[in-house]
Amino acid sequence: MLNINLVHGLRYVLVYVSFKSVFPPAENSPSDIALLRAANCSMQRKMHGIEDAFLFVVVGRHVEEAVSGAVSAYGFPNATVLCVEADEVERRLEMGEEYILSEVGNAVEAWLNNYHIGAVATFPQDYAETGFWWGGVEHCKEVFDWPFDDGDFAKELPGLYRSKGATWLTILGHVVDLNEIHANGHDSLAREIAAAWAATLCEWLHGFEAASGNSYNDFDYDANSNIYPSQFFLGFELARLSASDLETACEEADVDLDGLCSVALKAITRGQRDELRKGLSDFFSGDRALYWALHSTIWPNFAKPMGEALELELDGNDYDDLARLDSPWRYVSEGWSDEADDD
Repeated sequence: MLNINLVHGLRYVLVYVSFKSVFPPAENSPSDIALLRAANCSMQRKMHGIEDAFLFVVVGRHVEEAVSGAVSAYGFPNATVLCVEADEVERRLEMGEEYILSEVGNAVEAWLNNYHIGAVATFPQDYAETGFWWGGVEHCKEVFDWPFDDGDFAKELPGLYRSKGATWLTILGHVVDLNEIHANGHDSLAREIAAAWAATLCEWLHGFEAASGNSYNDFDYDANSNIYPSQFFLGFELARLSASDLETACEEADVDLDGLCSVALKAITRGQRDELRKGLSDFFSGDRALYWALHSTIWPNFAKPMGEALELELDGNDYDDLARLDSPWRYVSEGWSDEADDD
């Protein structure tokens, strides 16, 4: 019996690429067995209410109807087939020709942008042995009670993350165990806590933007967004977290009483950043995969298998690459950094 990881509200989005002259693979070959196991896993997950999405890109001289029939025979419940025409594929790849890989990358990117724009890159544990070209998770069902809708949350995110706002919000619900927060507290307080965590995630993604050098940290601490907690909650938390009275807190922050909401929000997010970082790392099964989920949203690379693309990104020996990686990698693996405060 396969181990089915039921992460509610999310489904896998997976891309399989074949450069072989024959598809499907020979019966009982390693590739054939891997696809049979993946199809079986997908059917079991569908029985548990999760229908994953698959794209099969087959490169060479293939008839799309025949490839579609072969994919269907494996039993994948939700699969799209795309044939990329090319001659002498294996020989051209051995010679290092990049054009075919570029064509594959463009096809994968177009499919994701058109049909799964909300997918966030991740390495699928349930399908780890299949060797998929690319993997991700995407929001597929509302399973958490947030005090705002997905669209309001997405508006506060860095630009390239907005299309994936619902997915990040669902990931956050699992990371902080929002259902347990609701079960163990009054509903109104649970919703305030949920808003505080959402603001922390939003700030943390803005922080990666700055640490990665893609943009500045544009997170708005003025607490006028629908995703932020109420002023009452912000004031209560500031009093709990600060050793100073309100008058002293105003003087220390050089603000009036109206400005204390942003001071309070900063105090809340600062106290939750480390727990959030660790929870996200656990969710993605490690710092490397978490880094790739963040980095590839800004700089996607679909022209190589995702594992290989990650290795090229993190394991290079070029001095310029190492210098470029220093700040974002420290941010993901160690926590908030000075570069994240850049504005």
